[in-house]
Amino acid sequence: MLKITYIADTSGPGAFYGKDYVAGAKYAVDQVNAEGGVGGRKLDLEVVDSASDQQAAVGAMTKAVKSNSSAVLYALLSQNALAMAPIAQRSKVPFIVGQSGVDGITEAGDYVYRTTTSEGRFYEAMLSTLHDKGASSTAILYASDNPTAVTNATKTIPAIAKKLGMTITETVPVKTADTDYSQPASRIADSSPDVVADLTFGPAVTTSIQALREAGFDGPLYGTSALGAGALKPAGAAAKDTYYPSVFIPSPKLPWASGTSFLSEYQKATGSAPSFSAAGGHDQVMFLVAALQEIGKGDVTHESVKDALASVAGKGFVGATGEPVRFVDRAAVTPGVLVRWDGEAETVAPDQPSPLLAAYTGRG
Repeated sequence: MLKITYIADTSGPGAFYGKDYVAGAKYAVDQVNAEGGVGGRKLDLEVVDSASDQQAAVGAMTKAVKSNSSAVLYALLSQNALAMAPIAQRSKVPFIVGQSGVDGITEAGDYVYRTTTSEGRFYEAMLSTLHDKGASSTAILYASDNPTAVTNATKTIPAIAKKLGMTITETVPVKTADTDYSQPASRIADSSPDVVADLTFGPAVTTSIQALREAGFDGPLYGTSALGAGALKPAGAAAKDTYYPSVFIPSPKLPWASGTSFLSEYQKATGSAPSFSAAGGHDQVMFLVAALQEIGKGDVTHESVKDALASVAGKGFVGATGEPVRFVDRAAVTPGVLVRWDGEAETVAPDQPSPLLAAYTGRG
């Protein structure tokens, strides 16, 4: 038996996505075990709730690195992953992160990997598409308590907007736990942007979008994949023409075969369509499984897993989010897809940049 510790935000604000990450990881483990495991050894997935709290995440990580786990997996909050990565590196325990697109995580060292492409790398293609549709100005609403949102709001989007000749009319911070976004939304609407970046997540997505519409902004919205996984459903028609980049969408029009295969197989096994989070959890496990397959019947130690992960990263592996999932400096590089919410469902956006990430070359 090979133990894997999966630390995930299954309660608190991150639970909206964290639960799906765990569901995708469990699905992958069940599939591998049904086929006999790896090298004749079954996988044992232990799930620990980090409660969307940095202190809880650090405590869980400190305990996990002292256990007999072959590797530790985590999703999804950037601030938690940033605090956990150095612990894994110091302890020389393989650590595979999902989501958490902020810089600094994989820089902790050679035991740390991220299997989700940093969304900031998709933004130029997304903003270029909106610019081509006539958007010459943008405002930005962002969660100031999320490092990834802060980076995207203060660095990534402004740099791309400048390159495209787009004006930023207003940049407004909010807190994820806020329940009244009327004042920030009014500041945004009063600046008269063509499009608005909504860089919130979880329940705040609906709150912010409704506030923007009530304040009078009726144009397109865009943001991160935090707008996916059903986050826009409560907003419904109010969120029509919201765009976001994602590593996966449950659509048969997904432009890589391994993604549509995963969609079909997951749906058949579970009775529900997988979100981008479920695809992410699946790929975390399958990256580790590919490394364990290289070890085969040999000794599974933290060092041997680390070396095998490096070998797999050098070649790439077939995942739900890419065929193959490639790596640059231990961070995943996948093609991505631009998603449009049509008022009722997530759809592959028309005029799809393919691949969304220009750095992604080839599929196998």
